[in-house]
Amino acid sequence: GLQRFPMINASLDTAANEVVTKHYYNLGMAVATDTGLVVPVVKGVDQRSILDIAAEVQRLAELARTGKLAPDDIRGGTFSITNIGSLGGLFSFPIINLPEAAILGVHSIKKRPVVLDDDSIVARQMLYLSLSFDHRLVDGAEGAMFTSFVIDLLENPEALMLDL
Repeated sequence: GLQRFPMINASLDTAANEVVTKHYYNLGMAVATDTGLVVPVVKGVDQRSILDIAAEVQRLAELARTGKLAPDDIRGGTFSITNIGSLGGLFSFPIINLPEAAILGVHSIKKRPVVLDDDSIVARQMLYLSLSFDHRLVDGAEGAMFTSFVIDLLENPEALMLDL
């Protein structure tokens, strides 16, 4: 999604008054610790497999929870993800981790009523996502298209294995 919507992966250099377009992808992953929230960064996610990313998230989360993150572990993020759902959150508006342009909030998976095309109502596992973004860099249409793209990938995970 960040490759398809590059402004979501950009930043604003206020000193130079210019937009910095990044061609690398470093994901900040918010981790709740006993001393507060920290955001370690998984670097080069576009060059890693999903399994490798998952292993790195686990490694960094453990370092965060034990207070053993190095300064380089929390630098260089280009986009962040926060899992509010793991803390029981249903919906929120996460705060952008500056100088990043956006942050994606992932919320709890819960059964919710869904109306089908035939007007029947069924219980389905549903997940809310929320995207907070800097309007100086990203407009509402681009934010909505990015979020829709992420939803499509989550609904069709086999697409994650294809070269998009």
